Amino acid sequence: MLVCDGIHSVEELKQLALKLLEIETKLLREEKEEYSCAVVVVVTTEGHYYEEAEFNDEVEMDAVYGAIVERARKKGATAIITINKAREQELTGELESYWWGKLASENQPRCLSLTILGPDLKSLAISLPFSIEDKQVVLGTMSQFEPAILNMLPNWP
Repeated sequence: MLVCDGIHSVEELKQLALKLLEIETKLLREEKEEYSCAVVVVVTTEGHYYEEAEFNDEVEMDAVYGAIVERARKKGATAIITINKAREQELTGELESYWWGKLASENQPRCLSLTILGPDLKSLAISLPFSIEDKQVVLGTMSQFEPAILNMLPNWP
């Protein structure tokens, strides 16, 4: 069971994650095409803290998230929440053909992707599709929290 900064359960962790997604959705509506998002919230027994992750390619992403994970481990993190601007794709069980930038080149729909990962909980993810039409943000239907297989955070359970 998680016990941190008033968070005593996975449900409370989900509520924190949804509040963070609400903040990012507001920023998306304000910044539109200029919006860029890679946010990490690390939850520890003493509270939680926020880090931004900036990267331009897969190698930089691995290095940035790897450093965040290393700091989180040193602080005894119980969970990590990530929010990224991403592209959606239906998973068919085959990931070998994926390469960095593939979904953008295929013009797959954009979304805000949120994940919750931790050593004592099953990884969860939700996504909020969006498009920008006539300089306005159009939000799609947010998915429900679903189990996820993620390897975005190097050396994080």
